[in-house]
Amino acid sequence: MPNDASRKPANRPSRRSRLVDSAVELFAIQPWDLVTVSDIIERAGMTPGAFYYHFSSREQLLKEVVGGFADDWVTTIETLLEAAQTPQDLQLVPEQLLDRIDAAPQAARIYFLNDASAPALVEQVHGEARARLMRAATTAIRRLAPERDLVTAKVNGVSMVVLYEMAARSHLMLDETYRTLGPRRFREELARLSAVTSGIA
Repeated sequence: MPNDASRKPANRPSRRSRLVDSAVELFAIQPWDLVTVSDIIERAGMTPGAFYYHFSSREQLLKEVVGGFADDWVTTIETLLEAAQTPQDLQLVPEQLLDRIDAAPQAARIYFLNDASAPALVEQVHGEARARLMRAATTAIRRLAPERDLVTAKVNGVSMVVLYEMAARSHLMLDETYRTLGPRRFREELARLSAVTSGIA
């Protein structure tokens, strides 16, 4: 029969995951600064001691949630950009990203829609993610359009990343543009804008 010491570590990852999942559910429906540690532990069915065993603060937990989505977001885009065989393939990237967002809408809402009230450490995560994406987009442009000079490729890279983020926010918020165009036409316009920002139009 296993002793307490051998059982305890096995339980910790699931308890940590339960806290993260509970925080994601709460952060996705209201601004992070209105969510308290008490709210999170109540939803998780845990104690303050369990929370502070895993996280030093609510801010650290938020950073982990945002950082986890940022890693997935960046890795997905890097993979799509690397897989592009022609400049025209870049047109498809934003639509593929919307499909990925639909697969994890709660984490995406936290990442894209809660940043206005988020602490500086979350903006740091956003900044690092954008920097990686701009490098990846510029590299893709240079690979697919080698005749393009570096400055133009960098401008294209920045424009592509801005488009990805704006498309994600519009899609998640169901904003006026999205509602006016409707899902199908929104994606069509997104492909057209993607061609413009990447310099293939």
